[in-house]
Amino acid sequence: MTRKLKTILVSSLLCASFLVSSCGKTEEDANRIIFWHTFGQDIEIVVQNKVNEFERLYEEQTGEEITIDLEYQGGYDEILDKIERGFAVGNIPTIAVAYPDHVADYLSYESDDQTWVYNLEDFFDDDEIGFGKQEYLNPSLKGAEDFVPSFLDEGSHYIKEGIYSLPLMKSSEVLLYNEDLLAIVLSDYDSSITNIEEYMNNISRNEFIDLLRFIAKDLNKYGNGLITPLVYDSDANFYIGQSFQRNIPYVSMNNGKGSIDFNNDQAKAMVQEIKGWYDEGLLLTKGTNNNEYGSDTFTNMECIFTIGSTGGAGYNDPGAAGFNVGIAKVPAVSDNPELQKYVSQGVTLTLMKNNRLSEETNDKRARIGWQLMKWLTNEENNIDICLASNGYAPVRTSCYTNEIYASYLEESDFMPRCANVVASQINGNYFNYPVFKGTAAARDNVGGIITQVLLGNETIDEAFDRAEQLTNIQM
Repeated sequence: MTRKLKTILVSSLLCASFLVSSCGKTEEDANRIIFWHTFGQDIEIVVQNKVNEFERLYEEQTGEEITIDLEYQGGYDEILDKIERGFAVGNIPTIAVAYPDHVADYLSYESDDQTWVYNLEDFFDDDEIGFGKQEYLNPSLKGAEDFVPSFLDEGSHYIKEGIYSLPLMKSSEVLLYNEDLLAIVLSDYDSSITNIEEYMNNISRNEFIDLLRFIAKDLNKYGNGLITPLVYDSDANFYIGQSFQRNIPYVSMNNGKGSIDFNNDQAKAMVQEIKGWYDEGLLLTKGTNNNEYGSDTFTNMECIFTIGSTGGAGYNDPGAAGFNVGIAKVPAVSDNPELQKYVSQGVTLTLMKNNRLSEETNDKRARIGWQLMKWLTNEENNIDICLASNGYAPVRTSCYTNEIYASYLEESDFMPRCANVVASQINGNYFNYPVFKGTAAARDNVGGIITQVLLGNETIDEAFDRAEQLTNIQM
């Protein structure tokens, strides 16, 4: 090979490898938006239809043709891993589905001269594309004030001031119960209880534990297949929810610096109490139930109660041939209304910058991406997406008074009844902790405390020390 030919080949390879080099800048397409997601097929179909309509509307209004690439990437952890590996090579989406913990990780990679995540507040009141503009994308022209406050607030608890994630659809936890079996139990437990729904909607945490204790004394009396009164789907949510409702330190942020606070005597006493419940046979968790969700245990009539996310509540429906299912909010620990709040989960969107592209291209993509996010979260579109999700709740308050969704909440089928409990009983009462690099690890590791202590694999002190060490390593 001649030196001249070799030089040409090397130059060609360099052009192919570095999109933002002088070789590649002409190939930048500012009108191409990459949207990485985790949606299941039912949601993806609806979102794709909304994306197609957005492309058409945008071209009609601006005269510009745009392309939105909606790309499935697997689960949340897969997207996190791909984005973190993509920073160095420029393989970054414009919009990504993300947990707030993961957005916090992206922000932790930033420096004074390099940013990865856009502050969405900069778009809220933009003179051209803000919430109050472009009626064709947001017919009500309602803005941030129309979002469920705790849902929007979730996106503002990062190490930087601003809002770096926007809710698309959300879920919480509910208590499901086998109404047929519970009626038999209550006839023995307290025959004065005649309205099971009213009783379960008002039961306190201590009263609920007493009821579980009564059932556990003679499981076989209430069903030959019963293995436990209750299955809790998430060890991490169990720990974090109990911790918040008991006002026990978990994580905090001071002067922009995150702090891991969960290794304390109050938290250890809490876990000791939960361990006592487990040893009494009152409950199983996912981590102590062969790492299986409670839905199979529940539909197989192996438990009477299960607590899990409304995002997967449909798996607990035994169908027409099964038993009657009751639905209630999870009994709260505290009587203090400020502590009677619940975990919030679900789909959040973040807007990202690809530092392998020019500022002009990034800013144009960001503005188009923001308009798509505004479109997907407008009242009617948000309802359509959530109704396709089989369990997630809309993020705007106006959605709940919309005739379509209000009618849905009045239906007697299983999923509308779940949604009704979330809308009418939890009613926006969600807690939000600060998020920073390390909170994702904290969540996993406190879940591990529950699992390991309940199984007897570690003492309480050992479990807390290990969880703290593992979390600190990942901060």
